Amino acid sequence: MKLKLTPLNILSAGLITAIVYLFIFPDEYGWRKLGAISLGLMFACTVISDIIFRFFFKDLKRIWIVEVVFLIFAAVLIIILQKI
Repeated sequence: MKLKLTPLNILSAGLITAIVYLFIFPDEYGWRKLGAISLGLMFACTVISDIIFRFFFKDLKRIWIVEVVFLIFAAVLIIILQKI
């Protein structure tokens, strides 16, 4: 089995690290656990998106391009929605 590293895999690893950090170092009010839930949902979305992109695109270079564009689009959309 070949391991194909993609931008969404890297983001998923960062999200898992953040979730573990929030559970290891909790605060006194429990807000970090609430944040870990939202990060868990983001993790699930990145894994599902990565599987979908791998299904449609077989070439690793094309997967990288599509996933980077997807991440930039998501970031711009979040910024636009925060301004409203």
